Amino acid sequence: MKELTIKAKDEIATVTESDCCNTALLSALIHSAGSISFSSEGVGVYLVSESKSVLDLVSALVERLYGQSGTVGKTDYEIRGGKTLEMLFDLGILTYYGEEIGAMAGINGFVVAKECCARNYLKGLFLGCGSVSATKKYHLEMTFSTEDMAADVCTLIGGFDITARMTVRKDKFVVYIKSGDAISDFLALIGANKAVLELNNTAALRMVNMYTNRRINCDLANADKVVEASLRQIAAIKKIYSSITDEKLLKTAKARLDNPDFSYEALAEILDVSKGCVKYRLNKLTEMANDK
Repeated sequence: MKELTIKAKDEIATVTESDCCNTALLSALIHSAGSISFSSEGVGVYLVSESKSVLDLVSALVERLYGQSGTVGKTDYEIRGGKTLEMLFDLGILTYYGEEIGAMAGINGFVVAKECCARNYLKGLFLGCGSVSATKKYHLEMTFSTEDMAADVCTLIGGFDITARMTVRKDKFVVYIKSGDAISDFLALIGANKAVLELNNTAALRMVNMYTNRRINCDLANADKVVEASLRQIAAIKKIYSSITDEKLLKTAKARLDNPDFSYEALAEILDVSKGCVKYRLNKLTEMANDK
């Protein structure tokens, strides 16, 4: 995971005060990062994450909501038997299809019925399968195994006036946000305020760098123009130098020959005249050469 992703997940991996929101949070975590297994020991849930804070959060939520302890490893969490089957129904992950039990392909509506629960569900999805980066381009994404889930997530995010899109990548369905402002809005929505600040600082630094580069490029372009104009003027002056009789034009011609890389402003300081006057005299000298 990228550094910004780790910071954002560590910041928001917390149990909430409301158990309806904790239910939504746990449901999203298992739905996005977990798998279900059936054995003689009972139903099991296995969850994988590179973030230790996410694994600890899942353990804390299961214990708080169902009084059951699981096993937390370095990169995984596992729980089996006990109230696990009941939990999966409560979380809207398992449901009945007639007389058959099956997993919900998308989001079970009752889990996100309240706005606060919807926010926490999105937080759980980001914790389970999300990543965010702002190195070269702004990008936030969450990856799902079913199209129904990805489509439901796009709709859920859209309910908060944030535009998210879906694409397919290696048989996975990816929900992504590209706009820097939209990513900031999403991170703020799920409570990752420090990550928003860091993202905005990165954006500000990028703007400063872009402005600086443009100024440098502009200065280089202007320098090239000065050199091109100077070469034309010098060629013209050499052509007519011996025939220049006007003292002011002669003084200007000599100044240009002695200082081929000087701008009009620099020549104006030497001659103690205005920039416009220098430009006029050099143009006059060029015209004289063209008439020859």
